[in-house]
Amino acid sequence: MSQKFEALKEKLSNADLSEAKEVLVQAKEAYDDGKIDETEKKELMDSAKSLIAKKGIGGLF
Repeated sequence: MSQKFEALKEKLSNADLSEAKEVLVQAKEAYDDGKIDETEKKELMDSAKSLIAKKGIGGLF
């Protein structure tokens, strides 16, 4: 696994809603730049989307 992937995964583990959205953008950019592969991108995107859904809905109640 790449260092960029590990850094983004770590950032996501402690992320709030806005940081999770930023990780989505950074994951796409890292993939486009060749710093992470397709599998790493998918894992980050899925994790960030899950976190956004959980924190977004949780923030409503």
